[in-house]
Amino acid sequence: MWNGLDKLLELQRLDQAIARLEAEGRAIPQEIQALEARLTEARAGLDQAKAKADQIQKERRAKERELDEATINTKKKQARLFEIKTNEEYSAVLKEIESLKEKSSKLEEEILNLLERGDVAAKTVTDAEKGFKAAEALHQNERTEKEGQLARLRQELAILQEARKGQASRLDTDLLRQYTRLRKSRGVAVVAVKDGSCGGCGISLTPQTYTEVRRNDRMFTCSSCNRILYFAG
Repeated sequence: MWNGLDKLLELQRLDQAIARLEAEGRAIPQEIQALEARLTEARAGLDQAKAKADQIQKERRAKERELDEATINTKKKQARLFEIKTNEEYSAVLKEIESLKEKSSKLEEEILNLLERGDVAAKTVTDAEKGFKAAEALHQNERTEKEGQLARLRQELAILQEARKGQASRLDTDLLRQYTRLRKSRGVAVVAVKDGSCGGCGISLTPQTYTEVRRNDRMFTCSSCNRILYFAG
């Protein structure tokens, strides 16, 4: 094996492990944000259910006040009947009483409807509260788990980065520079030959080049993608 290949492969292994952990580290905050969004949605559903229930109660109380007023007015006008002197005025008051009774009847129907709607809304609130509490518990558990996972990942990443720093210092400066350039442009700098082809871009090697690469006694690069080639055995 040519001088530096094993060190180069180890450096690439560390870089790939670091890249994987960094990707996982970027994903976890997004997952936490998704948890927050679900909790916010559950809270909004609860708030909406409560607002609807409150509105129905307000409407019912307003109708009940109207009904009380109509009932009081009806009693007052019924009491006036005993004081009226003329038939014309008596008939007019009777019409007013009848109109108030019709209004009261309509209000009673509306109040009954609001009571039924209120029962449904109250059940919706209860269900929404249960849903929110479940979402809140799940959010807390999953958030704690995600944050712990992120903390462990950062510790592991710090260890790998330190190891990577030490491994990079063991490579020849020119070889490290070449590797770094290839890694930035190609993603993977060192690839194994597979079935006589470059493991990076897939171009076929000449039989002579393939034979020489198999020896691993000196460095070869792909004529197409410039990646460093080696034979894995």
